[in-house]
Amino acid sequence: MRQFNISVIGLSGTEKDRGQVGVGKSCLCNRFMRPMADDYFIDHISVLSQSDFSGRIVNNDHFLYWGDVRKTTDEGVEYQFNIIEQTEFMDDSTFQAFKVGKMDPYSKRCTATKVFSAEKLMYICKNQLGIEKEYEQKVMPDGRLSIDGFVVVFDVSPVPNRSVEKQVEFVQNVIATILKNKKPLVLVTTKNDDAYELYVREAEKISQRKDYKSTVQLIETSAHESINIDLAFLLLAQMIDKVKNRVKIISYQESAKSRKELLDTRSEAVTRLIRNQITDYHVLWSQGSKMLSQYREWNEFLNIFGHEAGQKLFRRHMKKLRDDHLNKKLHQYLDKFALALEYLLPDIGALNISDDDAWECARNYLQNHIEFEQYFFECPQTSWTELVDMDEAEDEARIPFDVLETSEAETVFRNYLNSVQQDKKKIGWKQQFKMLLEESGFVTPGKQLSEVRVLFMGRECFEALSEHDCQQIYDIHQDDIIEKSKQNFVELLLEHAQYFLQFKNVDNITQEDVRQITDVIQEDSRYKMLDRLDQERRLMLVQHLRFIHCPIRDHCPFFYNCVDSLIEEVLSDKSASNHKTPSGGGWKSSVSGSDRTLNLLIVGSEHLASDLLNDIRICTGSKGEYIYENQTYYLNYRIANGDMEAFKAIDVYSSGLICVYSNQQSFETLKDNLERTLLCNLELEDKFENLPIVLVYQPQDLKENEVEYLRNEGMRLSEMLHCDFIDHTQNHQKYVYDILNIVILSLKLTEMKSYEPYPSNHTDLRILCCIFCGDQYDIENIVQPLVEESTLVKANEHSIIVDVFIGDAKRRVEFILSSYHGTSQYRDELIHGYIYFYSAKRRSSLANLSILAAQNANIPLQIIAVTESGGVNAFFNSDICQFLITEGNAVADRFKGSFMTFSADQYVKFAFYNPFLKTAWDNKYEVENLHVEESITLDSGEGTLENSVNQMPRPPPRHESYMLSNTLGTDGSGSENYEMAPTRSLNSLNEERDISLDEIYDDNEKPKHLHQNCTESDSCASSTERRVRQQNAYYKASKKPVPAKKQKKKKVAIPVQTPRVPPFGSYVSPPEIPLHYQRMAVGGSGPGEKKKPEPCVPEFMKSDKSPEYSMVPELAGAGIFGAENLPEYNMNQAKCLKDFEKLEKRRIKEETARQRKLQEKEKEQEKKLKRKLKQNAKGLVESAEAQFGKLMITSEQGEIPIFLNKCVEFIEKEGLDSEGIYRVPGSRAHVDMLFQRFEEDTNTEIDALDIPVNAVATALKDFFSKRLPPLFSKDIIKELEEIAGSRGVGNSKLNVEVKTDRSCRLIALKSLLQKLPPINFAILKYIFQHFVHVSDNSKLNSMDSKNLAICWWPTLIPIDFTDMGHFEQLRPYLEDIVQTMIDQFPYLFCGKDAFVMV
Repeated sequence: MRQFNISVIGLSGTEKDRGQVGVGKSCLCNRFMRPMADDYFIDHISVLSQSDFSGRIVNNDHFLYWGDVRKTTDEGVEYQFNIIEQTEFMDDSTFQAFKVGKMDPYSKRCTATKVFSAEKLMYICKNQLGIEKEYEQKVMPDGRLSIDGFVVVFDVSPVPNRSVEKQVEFVQNVIATILKNKKPLVLVTTKNDDAYELYVREAEKISQRKDYKSTVQLIETSAHESINIDLAFLLLAQMIDKVKNRVKIISYQESAKSRKELLDTRSEAVTRLIRNQITDYHVLWSQGSKMLSQYREWNEFLNIFGHEAGQKLFRRHMKKLRDDHLNKKLHQYLDKFALALEYLLPDIGALNISDDDAWECARNYLQNHIEFEQYFFECPQTSWTELVDMDEAEDEARIPFDVLETSEAETVFRNYLNSVQQDKKKIGWKQQFKMLLEESGFVTPGKQLSEVRVLFMGRECFEALSEHDCQQIYDIHQDDIIEKSKQNFVELLLEHAQYFLQFKNVDNITQEDVRQITDVIQEDSRYKMLDRLDQERRLMLVQHLRFIHCPIRDHCPFFYNCVDSLIEEVLSDKSASNHKTPSGGGWKSSVSGSDRTLNLLIVGSEHLASDLLNDIRICTGSKGEYIYENQTYYLNYRIANGDMEAFKAIDVYSSGLICVYSNQQSFETLKDNLERTLLCNLELEDKFENLPIVLVYQPQDLKENEVEYLRNEGMRLSEMLHCDFIDHTQNHQKYVYDILNIVILSLKLTEMKSYEPYPSNHTDLRILCCIFCGDQYDIENIVQPLVEESTLVKANEHSIIVDVFIGDAKRRVEFILSSYHGTSQYRDELIHGYIYFYSAKRRSSLANLSILAAQNANIPLQIIAVTESGGVNAFFNSDICQFLITEGNAVADRFKGSFMTFSADQYVKFAFYNPFLKTAWDNKYEVENLHVEESITLDSGEGTLENSVNQMPRPPPRHESYMLSNTLGTDGSGSENYEMAPTRSLNSLNEERDISLDEIYDDNEKPKHLHQNCTESDSCASSTERRVRQQNAYYKASKKPVPAKKQKKKKVAIPVQTPRVPPFGSYVSPPEIPLHYQRMAVGGSGPGEKKKPEPCVPEFMKSDKSPEYSMVPELAGAGIFGAENLPEYNMNQAKCLKDFEKLEKRRIKEETARQRKLQEKEKEQEKKLKRKLKQNAKGLVESAEAQFGKLMITSEQGEIPIFLNKCVEFIEKEGLDSEGIYRVPGSRAHVDMLFQRFEEDTNTEIDALDIPVNAVATALKDFFSKRLPPLFSKDIIKELEEIAGSRGVGNSKLNVEVKTDRSCRLIALKSLLQKLPPINFAILKYIFQHFVHVSDNSKLNSMDSKNLAICWWPTLIPIDFTDMGHFEQLRPYLEDIVQTMIDQFPYLFCGKDAFVMV
């Protein structure tokens, strides 16, 4: 058994030094030495008299000896502890510390490793002083102890007159001294049951200081609650004993929960024991405690809570037994009293009193009654409760008269009084009868009261009311249910809207027409409910037919709540209040007269930010003023370290962000936090809106090559962030002026861009927003994102115009807000897109939406399901909501539109509509051409066809997208392609832009329209799939004018379709090209050629009768837009149809020949691929070993590189429970050191290097991305793209069945992996087996297969992206490939069956 001497130290001294109370050292020692509740004392004072200080307990020393105790760990190891408490005793006369010889300060004295005191007795409690002989006497062994370890106490409770800084300073000083003496220590926070969160964080900061090198362990304790006390000392003992498998440190919250459960269990057990053993409330405490002492539960309870708590629990039980007995006896008396009232007071009118004094008069009446003594008896000497306690009334059958003084007796009398006064109960009869009518299912609209009277016969409420009252209540109820039934019948008619389409353009409605409709709906309960009101039902049906024939507001069944009326009210209220004109103070600075205030945030590690601030102050005036172009600017500064918390200081009033670095470490820290902040933190996305950023390089004590390297890296980072770069060495004298000038110029350019005038004589897009009348949601929530735009202009009563960025230019969009029936007035107008809102709990809303969508199937449409409050929970909590959302999604798929959900209580921004606006803009030209075709088809003969064509508005020219540079810097994580892709992280991640489809597709694979399928969650950006917005107000300041040819375009991300989440092991189908665009598709032509458009309608489309095909002009491919064909079309439509058939036959022949050539080409490519794979398999190991030396030496497992093997083993041993493994990057210094050690010695053990697991994970990613040749060749990667579905069906080498069937694609993926060289396959299998182990522990590390795929796909599948469009197009599919390889590991790599997880 090992023995250790432990010293407990903490802040001590006078009240001025330590506060009003101590830090809890004595209580900590007391609870550890004597854990039983009766041996635990709360009050331990340090103010003593001279005699007590000189006694053998204190022995003229400033420390206490608490004795020795034995403790055993969970593994059975036993330790013996000698506990010393270092404190400082005060004289009660002077309240100053006792002077003992030449004393060192307490902070130095308490860290002594040896203590001396001859004949010093063990301390137990303060009452022991002066009467030592009455307590156990134990002498400190040998009068001296050598301290083996320290328990440093940190009080986390708020204490008056004590600042946390003083305690922090003391603790840091003593820890430094102890570590200098090379003694183990444990930092213990006390009083956590009354903890202040700020103090807890301070203690955590101390334990996590880097200079302590993780040697200071933090234990959260509470001596009063006996939580984690033994844990602290046992952990220290194991640290002294250098035990590897130490006890696990448990948080205070978890320990407190376990402690509470233990206490509750003990309390319940003892309560149950007392309840079972003690049944007589006359038992005394001495008798009861002796009886209970023979039970283990009672003794355990006393050990934890003490005898006082046990006595208190016993007395409480005794009181309950007595109360139960008295209540039982009282109820017996009250039952007899109720019977006595019926006999002695049969007529309440005999009292002749009011309700206020009825009870008092009743008691007097009973007391004077002639038969009083037959039912009652009086005992003036004592009360009835005392009689019951003495068992004097056990044989007495009468009622003690003082029982009538209780409230329960009065209640019995009142109840009796109410039962007698039956006539007063008629007040509630009407309400009861009304409720009876509502609950009855036999009272239907149109029934008379006489028909249902028999149902209410014998009902008290019905019999008590008069005929007139019953008829009045019945008539009101009839009005209510008739009105409700009419509303339900209207809903029934609206739900069957498809049956009314045939009557839309019919002037005369016959009885046969009405009968046909009736046959469809007559079985519905809502129809039958109005059987007794057939005339009114017929009238409503005719009115509905009139509404279908002439859908105007006056005919709307929801006339008073018609959407058209509500929209007029909303727009009239909102447009005026939201219309703002630009002012001079628009940019982020405070304006006061002609002066401006710039709020600058300076971020830099350690002292860099402070040094830069000093240089700025030298270059500005005494009041911080700075003059630029005769304008005075006053500067406000804030400095912060370069971590994530620093960027939270940015707010809407920040004028500029200045980031400074000096060496490799500060650059890596700054870069890492900038990227994580700007790419992944949703909370900060709005704070960086138009915020100028300046990157400053201040090299210090670096070699020339390091200076050049960091300068290039900084310039690369500034280019990526679209910010300015300042090199302190190249412009040392005036670099501060350059920084300030850049910020001011950037803000000025932003302000000028914000108020750039826009032509107001046309609109670029016209969007029709349709809302169904009667939907139960607030229309204001729907139009709020539109009317709150600062550029809002009200065009008329139902439309508004908003200037918004679509692509990289500002567009003017007209939003027309209309009801479903009001859309008919825009039938002949040019509409570029439809947005349909419908209620997700109303069938009629979706039914009418389907009809409208079918009528406009060839125009981009957005369907939005409006759910009730609760968001996505509404989908799972309501069957009707789930059905209607699913059907709405199916409608969107059928008509090639996008689908989203909108919660009634959800607040969204205008960006909610941006993806659809982008889609509408991309299809503007086709929609306008289609509109002209339909106009030509419906031409009545007035005017010429040429005039119709000339009147068609032309779309503005498309702009080419900005092509990303392929020279971006890397961060060493091996996932640069993914993390660095959205190059302008400040604004481009939050804005959309228009791009040319030439950037993404070849000439043969350009889809005209991407089908978006979004859910409610897609309306908000996420860290991995953010919707991007146009960067509209950030311009880089530069002194030299930039030539027009070299002007940079903004680097922005491109929004693409978010793939649906597939089942395990399946892939997402590619977005389909809308069918009407497939009809319009023409063969490729050279730059100077003009070919007639050739139709490309597949055979299966010709027989399709759905609306989307019937609405497309069948002559679209026959060249009707050619000048030579226009007159012919007007004269002879049959000839055009004949030409179309000829063209179609010719196209089929050409298509057959082209398919034959493609098949021959595919066979040749397969042969080349096989030959190349054989060559790659031979040279992979040789090239890798030649290039990277010892890192590629294979391990014992065969073909697995030894570096990969050891990293994986270390991570699976130490890091499976590390949260964010592979997502949280490790230190670059640790990564480089790990590679260096392995290059020196391949037998290096990672455990011996003391490297964090995150650094090993980062090194493993670096190994794959930088040191291991690619596992997939370019040809294999192309096949991966095809299998993933990222290429169109028509342009893929795979057939349509494989592309669209998930099982087929899974088989294709397995076949592709089998084509890999054996060593490639072995490495891939090994790393994915590791991913399976990591994802199996996702509850601990938060890294499931989805998150692993996000982090690893750029490393495993390196693709050279030419632009952001290409990146955003492929990213979701490649993520899904990697995720499927993890989820389907047994099938893809081990030959087992595939599985699907539900």
